[in-house]
Amino acid sequence: MTPNTPAVPLFAVGMISASALAYEILLTRVFAMVHWHQLVATVVSLALLGYGASGSFLTIFGERLQRRFVPVFIVNALLFSLSAVLCVQLAQKLQFDPQALTDDPAQLVRLAATFLLLAVPLFAAANCIGLTLAKFRTLIPRVYGTDLIGAALGAILLTTAFAFLHPIDVLLAITFGGVLAALSVAWRLHWHPWTTSLTSTALLGALWLTVNPSIEPAPYKDLARSLNVIGAELVHEQSGISGTSSVVRNTRVPTRYAPGLSLHSTVTPPAQPTVFVDGDLRGTLLDARDSDANAQLLGDMLSALPYHLLARPEVALLNAGTGFGVHQALALGAGHVTAIEPNPQLTELTCKHFRTLSETICDPTKVHWRNQTTRGFMASEQRAFDLIGLDIAVDIAGLDALNIDFDLSRQAIAGYLKHLADNGILVFQGDTRLPPRLSMRLLQSTRDVLSDQVGGEPAEQIILLRGWQRFLLLTKQAAFTPTQIAQTRVFADRYGFDLVWLPGITSDEANRFQQLNVAHYHLTAKRILNGEPVGPYDYSSTSDDRPFPYRFSSWSQIREAMIGSQANDARQIDIALLAAALTLLLAGAFSVILILLPLIVVRSKTTALPEAPIRLRVLTYFGLTGIAFLFIELGLIQHLQLFLDQPLYATVIVLASFLFFAGIGSLWAQRLDETHERVALRVAVWTIALMGIVYVLLLPALLNHLADNHMVLRIATVLVLIAPLALAMGVPFSLGLRRFGSISPNAIGWAWGINGCASVISAAGAPLYALTWGFSGLVLTAVAAYLLLPLALPLDQKAVNATNA
Repeated sequence: MTPNTPAVPLFAVGMISASALAYEILLTRVFAMVHWHQLVATVVSLALLGYGASGSFLTIFGERLQRRFVPVFIVNALLFSLSAVLCVQLAQKLQFDPQALTDDPAQLVRLAATFLLLAVPLFAAANCIGLTLAKFRTLIPRVYGTDLIGAALGAILLTTAFAFLHPIDVLLAITFGGVLAALSVAWRLHWHPWTTSLTSTALLGALWLTVNPSIEPAPYKDLARSLNVIGAELVHEQSGISGTSSVVRNTRVPTRYAPGLSLHSTVTPPAQPTVFVDGDLRGTLLDARDSDANAQLLGDMLSALPYHLLARPEVALLNAGTGFGVHQALALGAGHVTAIEPNPQLTELTCKHFRTLSETICDPTKVHWRNQTTRGFMASEQRAFDLIGLDIAVDIAGLDALNIDFDLSRQAIAGYLKHLADNGILVFQGDTRLPPRLSMRLLQSTRDVLSDQVGGEPAEQIILLRGWQRFLLLTKQAAFTPTQIAQTRVFADRYGFDLVWLPGITSDEANRFQQLNVAHYHLTAKRILNGEPVGPYDYSSTSDDRPFPYRFSSWSQIREAMIGSQANDARQIDIALLAAALTLLLAGAFSVILILLPLIVVRSKTTALPEAPIRLRVLTYFGLTGIAFLFIELGLIQHLQLFLDQPLYATVIVLASFLFFAGIGSLWAQRLDETHERVALRVAVWTIALMGIVYVLLLPALLNHLADNHMVLRIATVLVLIAPLALAMGVPFSLGLRRFGSISPNAIGWAWGINGCASVISAAGAPLYALTWGFSGLVLTAVAAYLLLPLALPLDQKAVNATNA
């Protein structure tokens, strides 16, 4: 077979694309288990630098690589398979600790090294795809469409694999994708097929025999610390779509879990097996067989207050976890409990694998377990409850600052209040940090929601208490009664809990037990309820468009902490914001280097890039497409996830739909000739613009109206909404790359790299951008970028003549 063969290895392109996307998604699981799940976006975004590096590589060596297309494709496909396993293993050895970023500059080096290692497999995969685009430049839309459809298939197959396999087994399965792509090219293009088959089999066999891959949690992870305690025993482990759950029992140094236990209590909490998901603590399994001792323990906790104020309440516990709150509700007199837990693995642990410990809370006559998200439950539930409770787990070091959580937005709180019965109570509880943060954010959000109600008096409708490292916030749709206020005072005095806010509270009633030098909690609460400005942290309420309830530090605080003289200042900021800012800086620096490198290195006339005016157009066009595609995808995916209720399935459905329909759009663009490209591009970008604007204005209300439909109807709605938008989004890149390739074939690799680098920057910067401008801001920014594309694309002969002059 000659190097100029017209045969296009579309199956190989689709296979390597599917494998590459599966690897990207797998990284989210691996690094959630090894490090903090908050680092997932950081790691994946910079791993995409492999695509940018591929563009530089193909530009510098493009002509020589194209002459050896088949062996280069095969080598890169096999490199993907080998490095996918090896680089994940090596990255775990770097001992990166995000908590030490403010104190140890070496952590930044380890972070950069982690990115470079993880980018190697994607570099190899991108070489396969980019080289095929350059080799078959007249068929770019077809090749790119196959790439996108293959990626969609990879997302679906990976999610299916997670339902049956451990992440390590999934990682090993991904290695077959690269091998199959290599074999497909060898047989399709008749390049030493038997030799390639034997070599691939030998390499894969050697990898499997010599490498024993594993996923080991970092020493600072909850699971790792628990297993390092003498006497610890891992008694159960199970993997699924929602994560890998682990149960640890320790009879020598047992876990005794009782959050918010009164310091006046004389009860010793019982030993409890501890439950982890992806290495993070998710609760314990309380032994319900000693009901008398448990009743006393659970009654001595801060969270017992609502049961003193209500008689036999009908209770809904949101994010019920392993059922600790359910035990408390039943022990303290709840009439019936509805437990909502999004992760079915936790429910299965509680009521199947360890049912002997939890017979009471698994009794369907007393407790109804539902595996739904909080917002999904509220959208589908018509009943009213006497008590709705939400226990909030948040990292006190600020690693959760960029976490998206729709459960604490103004819209969510308003929904909870609407589901309360007359005289019903809404309860939030969580951990405290000094200066106060989450408790004050929830207080501000609750005040804002209550203030919007006709005749609302927030100061009369809110009670806030704190214990040792815990807070409890209660609110109603009406004012608390004098009896309930008196009962709260008695409860606080008896158990030694501090009143932060109570209707009619006086200053001498606050800060009595867990004493602070200054009554920070009470004074801040008083200012918030009086509508006065509060600093230095941001306590403003969040919305569904900007659902970042755990972000408190401002950018000015981060700047001052890093350049100030006070060492403790840096420790007070949200670490996730610092990590995200560093990620964006690294992404920008690496991207600039990768984009400029071909301009510096390529000097040969046969491989030279086009003249400066066309280079500027290439940079503008593919920089905009890289940013715009991801911004729209990320901006809309959050609203659609909320609508589909199940976050993990929703992510796959939305992501795969975007990729699949964009691939169909690219395949359609293959039919267009040069005379119709200008019209097609304009139609595509105006379709994207109009639909993007309409979605920003109308989508939230539409989805809210349809939220109680059956899941099948909701999925169909999502597909109908995504299809026309994604079809149009698949056109600009493929048309642009084909057009620039016809003007200057050497620009294809460079454009491929620019698009990859822009995707890296947009992935790293999107969360930070959304903090200020929301998801609607992402979409509108993408719309503006798409509208500029026709101005950057040279579609007439004059531009070609200018290039050749």
